[in-house]
Amino acid sequence: MMEAHTEMFSNEFLVWLPKNLHIWDAFVDQATAVHKRGFKHYSARTIIHVLRHHSALNEEGGEWKINNNISPYLARLFDLKYPSMAGMWEFRATHRARRDNYLE
Repeated sequence: MMEAHTEMFSNEFLVWLPKNLHIWDAFVDQATAVHKRGFKHYSARTIIHVLRHHSALNEEGGEWKINNNISPYLARLFDLKYPSMAGMWEFRATHRARRDNYLE
């Protein structure tokens, strides 16, 4: 799916995601819960902060390395993968993704 929409994602995210599918799964769980609660707009960064908080409390030496640059791409992927729940996020221009695709 991402291959058809590479202009939406940075190279950093494309490398990061396969190594961090557990974070993607947790993001999907949280975003789905937020959607089911009836939120029309929400922040992907808030979800990332919640995931960081819970991982800090529940894991020792965990694998939760989430750069702030990742959250907009998680939100974009969520909208692509789950179109029935799309629209919770406000997107801004992805300068890094645009630059990465321009350089290739």
